[in-house]
Amino acid sequence: HKKTLVLLIILIILIIATALGRYFWLRFGKEALSNPFATITKLQNNLSQKQAIIQNLQNQNEAQRQDYAKATSWKPIAIEHLVRMADLTLNTKGDVKTALAFLIAAKKYAGDIEESAINHALNKDIASLQAVPIVDPEELVLTIDMISQQINTLSMIPSQAAISPTASQPTESQPVQLLNRLFASVVKALKDIVIIRHQATEPILPQEQVTILRFNIQAKLLQAELAVMQRQNKLYQACLTQAIDLITKHFVSSNTATANVLHTLQELQQTNLQPDLPTLTESLTATTLKS
Repeated sequence: HKKTLVLLIILIILIIATALGRYFWLRFGKEALSNPFATITKLQNNLSQKQAIIQNLQNQNEAQRQDYAKATSWKPIAIEHLVRMADLTLNTKGDVKTALAFLIAAKKYAGDIEESAINHALNKDIASLQAVPIVDPEELVLTIDMISQQINTLSMIPSQAAISPTASQPTESQPVQLLNRLFASVVKALKDIVIIRHQATEPILPQEQVTILRFNIQAKLLQAELAVMQRQNKLYQACLTQAIDLITKHFVSSNTATANVLHTLQELQQTNLQPDLPTLTESLTATTLKS
């Protein structure tokens, strides 16, 4: 009986151990075996994601490299084109303002490196153009037209036809000299009695000739406007000089309106329609060597 009881106890223990082992195996054993496979799968997914990110970065880097290559290839061409346009504008039209705008636009494509040859040449030519006085044709034409409209309001000089130049007179006889002295004494005595009032007389020129004179001055000013548009400095200066001479000769210079007109015309004479223009040799040479 004792042996049977011991065997029964041992059997019960084995059954319990087997049940516990099965339980723990079903719960922890399968999970332990499946974890390595899940970890490997997760690592593979992470690796694929990293590879995709690296490939995307490589594509972006290649695109940026291509864009940079394209930019570095067309910028010198654009700079050379703008410099040549500035040189053509300066030599054909003498338009300093437009030529300066072309060079400033070219400098934007040349980068910020001040030591580069192109930047140095552009800076030097830009400074040379900025030193040239810029002529504004529109402003000059408007100013001359304003003066032309004021010509009709200027006052004419009173007639001086009665004043004749001093001429050598023949020697008078002694009786005539006595009569002249007597007449002069009488006139001198009458000066204290009679008050002589001076009144402005009308110009000796007929109205038609006055109109023609004003039209002639306005025609000179109109010719000066045309000279401005055509950049003909000699013709421009000659027309202004003739207009000033006619106004000074036939109109009252002390009058405020006449003085203002003469002052404005003299200021316009200081404008040179054909100033000495610099050459863009350095910029042209730098862009040619770069290309």
